[in-house]
Amino acid sequence: MKQLIKHTVAALLLTIVGAAGIAHAQSATVIKVNIPFEFNFGDKTFPAGDYSLVRPLTVYQHFLVLRDARGRTIASSFTNAVESSADSATSKVTFRSVDGQKVLSEVWQQYHNSGEQVTSANTNTRSYVAKPRLSEVGQTAEGSQP
Repeated sequence: MKQLIKHTVAALLLTIVGAAGIAHAQSATVIKVNIPFEFNFGDKTFPAGDYSLVRPLTVYQHFLVLRDARGRTIASSFTNAVESSADSATSKVTFRSVDGQKVLSEVWQQYHNSGEQVTSANTNTRSYVAKPRLSEVGQTAEGSQP
């Protein structure tokens, strides 16, 4: 009987540890930001407000998801990797002015020297930066979050 209990407890612990590993592997980088102006992302225009930019760990290495304040996915785009010679001191979201409209163009995570450039962004224009809320910088969230 004691042998059966030991095996059951060991199997249960392995299941919990395995599930935790799977949950960690499915996590994503999330940067929450308040954008104080109307902006474009992909082929859509969004009003000023609170948003989350999510870089999910999926089959697509360079992909960015925009979520509204309620956590709902409202747009997504493929990205290209961009690099800097030094790590970014803070997380930041960069916008470009294209024909008078601000277009989300780059996302940089704090303490990383690489970022994501939205493929539709025009890089030969004026830049604007929206700084993430400090309490939310560099958070991770499960990929299945609504």
